[in-house]
Parts: sequence; C-alpha cells; structure tokens
Amino acid sequence: MASTGKNQYSTTSISDFYLDVAKLPTAEDLIRNRIPQTITVAPKFQHRPDLLSYELYGNSSYWWVIVLLNRNQLQDPIRDLKAGMVLTVLSPSDAKGII
Repeated sequence: MASTGKNQYSTTSISDFYLDVAKLPTAEDLIRNRIPQTITVAPKFQHRPDLLSYELYGNSSYWWVIVLLNRNQLQDPIRDLKAGMVLTVLSPSDAKGII
C-alpha cells in the first residue's frame, strides 16, 4: 500500500532518547571487586530463570543478573536454562550491592 507521507505523524520528530534509559552493567562490571560463585542448575529451575533468581536473591526480578553473568550460555534466558548447567552467580550480599 503506497502512502503520500501526509498523515498526523508526518511532522512528528523522531528521537531515540528512550533507548538510553537502560544502561545495563556488563558482566565485568558485575564481578568487579566481587568473588563470583558457581552453581549447578537443579531440575526445578529448568526454563525458569525467575525461580532461580528468587531462590538466590529473594526476588524473581533479578534474573537478568544471572543472564548477564552467563550470557555466553544463556542467549535465550528461558529456553537455554537447563538442569545440570554450571552457572556463575553472585552471592546474595554482592547482588544487593548492585541492584
């Protein structure tokens, strides 16, 4: 479908400022001055990064910390999380310092 370019949005300026809102730390930032731990994923956490986060940090919203630390293994945070995987995590006290 062709458009004439004349609509209510044709004079709206385009901005991308909202893309800079979430500046997530890198894995290196997360482990700087901290000692990471390794865990083996239990079967009850397979495909459930939210439950793993809740078990480790007491809050299911911190799943992104686990994913950032293990981004080479968890490209898809849900489907790639499998029982038996060995993951790098932060201790609960270290995680509280960055969250």
